[in-house]
Parts: sequence; structure tokens; C-alpha cells
Amino acid sequence: MANFHLEFKTISRRQGRSPISAANCQSGERLHDDYYGRTYYNRDKSDVLHTEVLLPLNIPPEYNNRQALWREVDKAEKRSDARTARRVIGSLPNELSLTENIELVREYVTENFISLGMCADIAIHEIKNEDDPTRDNIHFHALLTDRPITSNGFALKKNRDWNNRIKIKLWRERWAEAQNRAYERKGLNVRVTEKSYINRGVYKREPKRYLQPRDMILERSGIRTERGDENREIKARNKEHKKRMLQKKREKKRGRER
Repeated sequence: MANFHLEFKTISRRQGRSPISAANCQSGERLHDDYYGRTYYNRDKSDVLHTEVLLPLNIPPEYNNRQALWREVDKAEKRSDARTARRVIGSLPNELSLTENIELVREYVTENFISLGMCADIAIHEIKNEDDPTRDNIHFHALLTDRPITSNGFALKKNRDWNNRIKIKLWRERWAEAQNRAYERKGLNVRVTEKSYINRGVYKREPKRYLQPRDMILERSGIRTERGDENREIKARNKEHKKRMLQKKREKKRGRER
């Protein structure tokens, strides 16, 4: 089902978070964290459909190894409060096959992040909707390095331009464009937009909150979550607003007919 979702998060030691832990969470691969002295292992990998590491050209081949890549990322950061990585999470179209979605993610990540000198660890997940297969929650994760990389390793200085809000806005626009190109290639007459309801002129309609996979699983099993409750309240408010708007239109129409 055509929809747009793309969010950016940071991984930092100040938050007590680790790029190794994040890489393990999205890949399901057993990984050891030298900085925190822990080994991470996910037994349940049923939702992981695809993983791979994408690198700029002329980078030493050992960086293709997920463990080696994130170990070097940790080594490059000296501060105890350092930001070590950036994480991107985006929804994927159910109208595309797994192969088409993999190519879509590769295209987007390569053009927008690898081209700037980042490394990317990507994964595609899918949470099944037993009641309606057309509404399966298929999405991607991209864990991005926070320093430019060259054939000599990670740069001594970070590229602060990557944190610019204008950059984030551009990356969101390009994700919508990438999805729409994929729809066009498949001959589908559907499109998505990164623009908010306000920017599209739907001033009073509230957007629902994005459900994390764990919340979605709980909701589908009948267990209410805080974010699920928020969405039910938003849905009720939107329904009431639509009702009032329709009533105003009917009254306006009757006034013209008199």
C-alpha cells in the first residue's frame, strides 16, 4: 500500500547506545562489542528478509564484514559521548516484490549516502499481517557511518554538513522520488509524497504516529500500547473533524439553494 515514512535517528554513547548493538538488532547477526564488552545475538530473525553492507569505491574489502566495519567505527571515536552512527528507517511499498524493494533501497542509499563517503549497513524487515497480506509492514533500516571514509580509513574530522536540516529535508524528498520512480517502472498509477498534511492543505487532519515493529506485534495480538492508544485518539479526532466539515459543506450548499 502506497505510503511515505522516513525517519532519522542518531546512535551515540551519550545515550548509552552502540552501533554494534544497532547492527545486531537489524541484521540478527551475532556481533561482539569491544567498547562495551558485550556480545549481542538475536535468536529470532524471522522478520529479516535481506541484509548487506554497501561501501564507497576503493574501500578495503575487509570493511564489507559487518563486525569489522563497526569495530573500526568504534575505534575512530575517542570521546565517551561521541555520536557513532546515524540510523534511517523507512517504509517500503507492498506493491513491489522483495527483489524490487532491495534494488530500491540500494539505489536510494547509494545515490544519497554512499556517494558522500558514508558506509551503509542495510536490512529489510517484514512483519506479516495475517488478516490482510496487502498491509504487511515491510520496511528498511540503514545504519550509516558518521565519518567520511577513504582508502586510508575513517577521516579524522566529521562532515557537519550531514547534520544540516536542509540535508535531511532533501533526503526525504529524494526517498519519495525514488519510490515514485519504482512505481512508474512497474506501471503502477500510485505516488507518494514527503509533504505533511499541512503542506498539502489538509490543515486539520492529524497524522498518525508511526508504530514501531514491537508495538505493531503487540497491537495485532490484542495488547494495547501507548502509541496505539495515541493513534486511536487521533483517528477519533480526525473522524469528528471530517464529520463537522461535511456538515458545514451541506449547510453551505443548502444556503446557496435557497
